[in-house]
Amino acid sequence: MGKLIKVILGLVVVCVVLIVAGGAILTAFFDPNDYKPEIEQAALKQGGIELNIGGEISWSVFPRLGLTVNNIDARFPDQDSLAHLDLAQISVRIPELLSGNVKMSSIIIEGLKLNLTKNKAGQINWQTNALTDTSAAASLKEAIKESAPTDNTAESDTPSPSNVQIDIESVQIISGAVNYTDEQTQQNYQLTDINLETGRITNNQLFPFSLNLNAKQHQNGKQLMEAAAQLEGQLLLDLAKQQYQLKGFSGELNIQNDTSLQVLFKTDASIDLIARQLMLDNWQADIANLKLNGKLLISNLDTLDMSGTVTAAPFALNPLLATLGQAAVETADPKALKNIGFISTFSGTADLIKTSTLSITLDDTVFDGSASVNLKNSRIALKLAGNSINLDRYLPPETKQSSAAATSDTDSKTTTATTSAERYSKQEIIPIKPLQSLNLAAAVTLKTASYQKIKMSNIDFSVDANNGIVKVERINLDMYGGKVRNSVTLDARKKPLKITTNKAVSGLQIGKLLTDMTGEASLTGTLSTQSTMVTYGQSVHSIVNNMNGSANITVTDGVVNGINMAQELCQTINNLSATGSAQPAQTVDQSTPFAKMGGNFTVKNGIVSNNDLSVQLDAMNIKGSGAVDLPKATVDYQLALIIQENLFKKTCPVNNRLEGVEWPVRCKGSFDLEPTQLCKPDARAIRDILKNAITSKVKEELSKKVQEKLGDKLKEQLGGDDAVKGLLKGLFN
Repeated sequence: MGKLIKVILGLVVVCVVLIVAGGAILTAFFDPNDYKPEIEQAALKQGGIELNIGGEISWSVFPRLGLTVNNIDARFPDQDSLAHLDLAQISVRIPELLSGNVKMSSIIIEGLKLNLTKNKAGQINWQTNALTDTSAAASLKEAIKESAPTDNTAESDTPSPSNVQIDIESVQIISGAVNYTDEQTQQNYQLTDINLETGRITNNQLFPFSLNLNAKQHQNGKQLMEAAAQLEGQLLLDLAKQQYQLKGFSGELNIQNDTSLQVLFKTDASIDLIARQLMLDNWQADIANLKLNGKLLISNLDTLDMSGTVTAAPFALNPLLATLGQAAVETADPKALKNIGFISTFSGTADLIKTSTLSITLDDTVFDGSASVNLKNSRIALKLAGNSINLDRYLPPETKQSSAAATSDTDSKTTTATTSAERYSKQEIIPIKPLQSLNLAAAVTLKTASYQKIKMSNIDFSVDANNGIVKVERINLDMYGGKVRNSVTLDARKKPLKITTNKAVSGLQIGKLLTDMTGEASLTGTLSTQSTMVTYGQSVHSIVNNMNGSANITVTDGVVNGINMAQELCQTINNLSATGSAQPAQTVDQSTPFAKMGGNFTVKNGIVSNNDLSVQLDAMNIKGSGAVDLPKATVDYQLALIIQENLFKKTCPVNNRLEGVEWPVRCKGSFDLEPTQLCKPDARAIRDILKNAITSKVKEELSKKVQEKLGDKLKEQLGGDDAVKGLLKGLFN
């Protein structure tokens, strides 16, 4: 675009030179229309541009040197049409011109249309193929250099451009248009109805101006955006110092897309072309209820070295979303998302912008940190530290329908199991395309947080995403006396999405956690676990069904509430011994304390298998093996309960012969069943054990009686106790 600006400036300079240097002579002696071919040839030779003057050229001489040109077309050789001009009108006062000053009446440019194109090969029509390092402006400079005064010419005879005094009554651009088409990206931008009007323009004096225009953006032939802009303000030109100031600049931008959006902004600005600096002072922008303000200093226009501040006054999110045509965010707390704001101090270059300070307010939560954006590769870096947040406030509100569904689901738990199709949705909840394009490095910490009544502290979250791989390196937090350390990797380079997780938990008090979550604790104890899992998919159904990995779980010093396994087993044994049938156990203490519970687990396609489950209860030990089918939401576990000596005798004594025997308990059914329905002693197996024990007891008693009778008989025949005892021992053992 820099070359394009030079071309336009070159054309303007050519027009001015033609008017100023040759206007008077041509007016007096020649009809300029007779010299259209020569003018067109001069434009091609000096500017490298094909000029076609289709209309009349007229001028005036005294007291002003004026020129009016109609219907001009311009293009570079072998390129698409570059520009068309319906009318250009300009006049200069001759006395002031001879004294080195420029005093003009109104400059009028009507119907200027610029047509900028880039074809599929990347060639642009605002640059000639014949020129490499030169442009129209460069060619003009070379021509001026050749005709410049020699060294022995007094410099004072030629006024310096910086000392030229400009006095222009007004400048008008009427019905201008700019059209840019990029065939490579199938994008098109149009600026139409460009109307510029100024007041009197003089050196070092503020003059007013106003600019109106319309804009459209198209992609693949479809209109994406339409906008109208109205701008006004005051300009000051210091040509000697090449300093320019903009005072009281204000604008209104009305954007039409799927919705209507109005943007208001105002600022003061100054630019110093010698020092290569630009400053926007106290700029303000209003978008609906979002009010932004700040400062911007570009200390080097060539490298765009910049610094500044941006502040967003506190605003509510949903009114802004409504203005942008987006759906409102419904939250459980109606007061949430109504106090959002930020303050930032930034610096950077054309390649990188970064904040030295960044403070974000989200209702009662304040985050402080820093951020940066790499404009070359679009990589975003973010580091924030917050105080406290209640995430429950931002959850969707609970509706009557969802409450009724929850009640219905609770009732159904006692009747039937939920099918896997109902339990796990196949709807994709993890979009893969945003993950593929994500280029982010973020770290967020929070002192405290709560989620669904779960209290957490020392939250530490870190993610690095690039080239379709999202590495959540840390999801760490402390909760209920324990530490949770997690990491997750999402590989979104191709479908299906691959998810790898590593989890470690130590010292977590399960009872306190469950009490805060549900109001009661069916299990207490200290949890420690480690697991590594790999799964594929973007829906809950796929994730559950494709899960593979291993885990180790240990719970110590705990209690299972709602069932006393020892009492259940003991009374079942005694009932079977007394009546031959299992009767419901009558227990007072509905809890099962244990010293340690845990085992190693493997997961294959969502089925969790284990063969070394071990539970150390106060009255017994439990061994177990089996599987938990996550896709079907069922459990099938075979437990072996082993009564420990002397531990039952105080409350539920059993025959000593039953101590050390493995008593079977089967846990089989849906996740939705209550513990007492899910896990029951195997009455048939217990009956067989008791039957064998009774048979063994009868045999033992019979053996004793036979030994006594035979002993008396043999003693008479053989004589001597030792010989009889040895013979009987060999016979019955």
